[in-house]
Amino acid sequence: MKYLSIYLLLVISILPLASCQKSKKINAQVDNKSYISNFELLQENPNNQYRIKITSPSAAIDPVNNDIEIYDSSIQILNKNGQDFKIKSGSSTLNNLTNSIRAFNSVNISFNNNEDYYINTNSFLWDLNSSIIDISNPVSLNFSNTNINATSGFYNIDLGVLKIDNSEFKRSVFNSEGDEQYQVKIKSDITKWFKQDNTLVFTSNLKQVETTINILLTE
Repeated sequence: MKYLSIYLLLVISILPLASCQKSKKINAQVDNKSYISNFELLQENPNNQYRIKITSPSAAIDPVNNDIEIYDSSIQILNKNGQDFKIKSGSSTLNNLTNSIRAFNSVNISFNNNEDYYINTNSFLWDLNSSIIDISNPVSLNFSNTNINATSGFYNIDLGVLKIDNSEFKRSVFNSEGDEQYQVKIKSDITKWFKQDNTLVFTSNLKQVETTINILLTE
């Protein structure tokens, strides 16, 4: 019994020490990161006709892989005529090894400072060596009294074309007095939005697009 008591006391004494060492190790890993206030990065891509400007109130650089973690990030895509579109997200990561950006946590993409034209999704991945933003999550488009929900999609920056899959289009039509007269619903396998002339094209694999028009009764 005497030996057992000594062993238990030794175990109890070691546990707080091990816990303390683990805590110090975790703190050391966190402290190794370099934190930056008022972060700003401007990147020019010679293969494309636009520049990327990233700003954030704070960011952290991982010394192991030099990845940059950006908080409350704002990403502007600038062409020769000015801002093309803007991306805001709760967080984003700039991967220096793959030269890519992953934006996540309430991602919002707005076009040409127009509050009525924007895209919402949970996250996307953008290979900066290309002009393709890959949205492999559910995506929602909002275009002035129009809402389109889809399972996934991608945006081609060079062409200004957004392609989404398994989409449902909804639009409310109002009369001159502001009363809603009818609703239009369109289901299709593929929907394409062309930014330049602001047009939508609906297609399906079997060339069948389902359209529903709900006429609202008004007094």
